Amino acid sequence: MKCKLAWTHLDFKPGGYAPCYRFKLYDGHKFGNVPDMPDVNSPEWIRVREQLSNDEWPDECVDCKIQEESGIQSYRQRSEDLLVTEPDYTKTKVEVKDLQLKLNRACNFSCRHCTVGSNSNFIKVGKENPEIARRLWEDHHFDHVIERHEHRIDIPTPEVINHLFENVLPTVERIEFSGGEPFFHVEMYRFLQRMIDDPNIDTSQITLIYNTNMSLTRFKNYDIAEFWKHFKRADITVSMDGTTDVFNYFRQGGNYNQVLDNIHDLLSRTDKIEKLLFACTTTAYHAFYMNKIDYELGLLKRSLEQRYRIEVKYRATFVHWPEGLDVVNLAESTKKQLLKETADTVFTKEFKLRLQGKRTIPNETFKDIVMLQDQLYNRDASVLAPKIFDYVY
Repeated sequence: MKCKLAWTHLDFKPGGYAPCYRFKLYDGHKFGNVPDMPDVNSPEWIRVREQLSNDEWPDECVDCKIQEESGIQSYRQRSEDLLVTEPDYTKTKVEVKDLQLKLNRACNFSCRHCTVGSNSNFIKVGKENPEIARRLWEDHHFDHVIERHEHRIDIPTPEVINHLFENVLPTVERIEFSGGEPFFHVEMYRFLQRMIDDPNIDTSQITLIYNTNMSLTRFKNYDIAEFWKHFKRADITVSMDGTTDVFNYFRQGGNYNQVLDNIHDLLSRTDKIEKLLFACTTTAYHAFYMNKIDYELGLLKRSLEQRYRIEVKYRATFVHWPEGLDVVNLAESTKKQLLKETADTVFTKEFKLRLQGKRTIPNETFKDIVMLQDQLYNRDASVLAPKIFDYVY
């Protein structure tokens, strides 16, 4: 099996370094973590490439295994489209061409599928609601607002940053910033400026990728469009987890119309964006609104393509953890009804395949998660997402 991520990518993710953002780092892993310097040619990294070369699934690649067994295009398969030089798959020692950095885990949204490891804002929420935090963790193995130190995002130390500038960035062709919310991080802007100022780094040959909630395009005295003038291009993935009212219910602190305004603002001020992707991280919450989400994202895609002459795509991705939010673990009768009601489109195809996949827990736990999160945020779906409210209550 070929996986461009395993041969080119270095990721800073909760729990340590990894060759992929969906790679599972189990307790006691040997892939390295901050404050150690990353080594993509250590024995464990090589072991993963050897297993893939032998058509074996490494245990850590369980998400892609689940997706491919369900007929869903996996992250491994999607990696073939990465804008980096094709690697030599006969070699197990590699150099980093593709880097994903998380320089801070601060975020200005509180999304219902997210965890404290990726959003430091949840620490305060959990401390203010310890009983709900405990129940989400103990009953659903969901670290939504309860802190588990070994699963924080690995934020690079100054020493690791220096190592990247000296040993990694001179060969990198693509850098992805995520978080947290990358446009919300002073560290990201400072990192870009240091790259621009470094004579050993040709930023005009580097593509920047952002996984962003697009809640802002300017931060303090920084304007991201000004930095992009020095880089080859900037491709944007907007986490569009629902549309209109569903978006606003699922993403606490989010404002769908403000996100649209910010997209227009940025596209009107830069010519560096050639590709825009809307990724709907699909959970059991979204299962009841897939037709609506598909229709509204389709309208948005066509409008933006016509106005700005760029490539716009949208797709569904899927939450597998906690298992209670995976659409495959909804009640069987509910899944049958959703299969009937959901239109057959490119956007819904993989959703319907996932609905027909193999359960990973015997009984539905989604309703209990919803009720706990509604208590947590003092907000139910009665007005914004009545289908969810009627189903749960």
